[in-house]
Amino acid sequence: MANGPLLIALLALAGVAAATLLGLALAGFARRRSRPYLLVALALATLLVRVAVASAAMAGLLTDPDHHLAEHVLDVLMAALVIAAVYTARSVRRRASADPEHEVVDDD
Repeated sequence: MANGPLLIALLALAGVAAATLLGLALAGFARRRSRPYLLVALALATLLVRVAVASAAMAGLLTDPDHHLAEHVLDVLMAALVIAAVYTARSVRRRASADPEHEVVDDD
């Protein structure tokens, strides 16, 4: 892998973008305090971890096979977290609609 200035700049840009997305997701979680928001924030955190993995590979701290494996594991983790967020959000909504005493409040 060539460690040219363009690759380093793109990796830095990806890090800033991932950190921004994670910050917004954490702000959403802090406001809503719900499990689906937490799961989405964790899913977006995997983007930042991917940048860290790529940085470690560029620095020679990870071999190419380890880098490749780590990125695939992070892909699976992200997908699992998103699926869990959707499943959790749907089950919370179903429970709320089945219980007329429980009112769902949507701040949107």
